[in-house]
Amino acid sequence: MTRLGPVYTLAAGAVMAVALGVASATTSPATRTVNAQDDARPVDAQDDAPATPARAATEASPTPEVVKTARPTPAKADYAGRVTGNGGLIAVSVRNGKAVGYFCDGRIEAWMKGRAADGKVTLSGRGDASLTARLSGGVAAGTLGFGGRKWSFKAPTVKKPSGLYRATALVRGADVRAGWIYLDDGTRVGLTLVGDEVADVPIPEPGENAVVDGVEVDPRDVDEFIEEF
Repeated sequence: MTRLGPVYTLAAGAVMAVALGVASATTSPATRTVNAQDDARPVDAQDDAPATPARAATEASPTPEVVKTARPTPAKADYAGRVTGNGGLIAVSVRNGKAVGYFCDGRIEAWMKGRAADGKVTLSGRGDASLTARLSGGVAAGTLGFGGRKWSFKAPTVKKPSGLYRATALVRGADVRAGWIYLDDGTRVGLTLVGDEVADVPIPEPGENAVVDGVEVDPRDVDEFIEEF
């Protein structure tokens, strides 16, 4: 009988060794090769940047542009009234941005011209004659300068036959220039110059002609003379 006992013993030991090796392999923790870049988390540039408020909160609201509104200026208007503390009358007429003015107290006179814009009239005349006035609420209110002095005035709007009239003519070889102001209450004033001398010429009734040295002179209203003034 062959003796196989030791052989079986060795085989059994070999099998046991293999089994233990397998068990060791299955129970050991798994290992992996780790690349340094695997743990490197990309850092967003904004992570380290200081926190900034929302753009809408930090941007200042634009300052609204200031728009100037022009004051209304009548295209056509006639004003006439009294000069305070002077005794004379003043008349101002506006036609499409152009303006004329006349001051008279029966002894002296001043014709002025200029512009009307932004609710204001600015006029000037021979010598130092000047006038500035605001046009508001149907009234021209301002200051008249003449002969080195200044006076205030308020002149309401008037309708024909009240208002300002002017006449120019050649009478018997002499230049005639005249001006008249009529108020709604019937007050009137005027001055007629023949050459450079004041002439004694009665103020005509509204709508009638003046008579200068026996010759009739036709007063013209503002619409008839403003373009040539």
